[in-house]
Amino acid sequence: MKLPSEIIKQTAQNYGFALCGIANAEPLSIEKERFEKALSQNLHAHKTYLERDIDKRFYPKLLLENCKSVVVCGYNYNMEKSRKAEEQKSRKAEEQKGETLISQYAQIKDYHVFMKEKLEALAQDLQKQYGFFNFKTTVDSSAIAEKAWAVQAGIGYYGKNGVIQTQFGSFVFLGCLLMDIVVDGYDTPNRSCCGDCGKCITGCPTNAIVAPYCVDSNRCISNINLNKSETDFTRIAEYGWLVGCDECQNVCPNNVNAPINEEAVALQALFVNNQKEILDNLTPESFTKYFKNTAIEKFKYEGLKKRLDDFRKAK
Repeated sequence: MKLPSEIIKQTAQNYGFALCGIANAEPLSIEKERFEKALSQNLHAHKTYLERDIDKRFYPKLLLENCKSVVVCGYNYNMEKSRKAEEQKSRKAEEQKGETLISQYAQIKDYHVFMKEKLEALAQDLQKQYGFFNFKTTVDSSAIAEKAWAVQAGIGYYGKNGVIQTQFGSFVFLGCLLMDIVVDGYDTPNRSCCGDCGKCITGCPTNAIVAPYCVDSNRCISNINLNKSETDFTRIAEYGWLVGCDECQNVCPNNVNAPINEEAVALQALFVNNQKEILDNLTPESFTKYFKNTAIEKFKYEGLKKRLDDFRKAK
């Protein structure tokens, strides 16, 4: 039996996914070679976990026995209109006045949790309709190259900033559903590109995009301030980002008219509307109240407080 691709996509849409594509689970050998080349150049900033299980990232059968299909779903988490060009020009001045910035991905309930719940529900719904099959869901939780599979499944293409670009912009969470069952039709890989545009390259404050489609994580603000151990804010505090960084996405033309997802707005974290006051008066109790079930919760109160102190001293 083959699962009907259109039913899979419609069911995914019913669960709130803006995008859904399906790829044959054959190994991605070219993508693996590119990944290994980036590692050899230390563009991954010595993240040792990226050096492990490389084959699993590009060969789904090593993650799910007899895997036949990779369903890639994209969730649009855009919650605000992208800044206009004139607002971008004044950003630096605003930051110097003491603005503390948190990436959009962290302004919403933890996507690792709700994305996985949606993928599990999708798989179980398909099982009810078509019978049992083995599956595995991944949302940054397994050694799989989700961006590479998103391209393979046709839902997006690599931007010059290394972020997947889609018809809904680039503020999109990705998740995979691996299945040991064949689908009646697989999507064509998305071979689109950014053309002559290089706004993300010139818009990166630390020049982390060292060449088109090549990001040096050693310079990337988001990579630096999301370090789980200790962040050296003396290198990046002047740019205003406490958690993550959206600079290359904010200047991307693909995000100018990107639709806002009202479901994502409903999932927005409690701290967003009163962020400055909450950060200025952070206590263990307020941390639990405002940051529970968000990606920031992983830092714990002590960790976020120390980051705030280090950030402000460096600024």
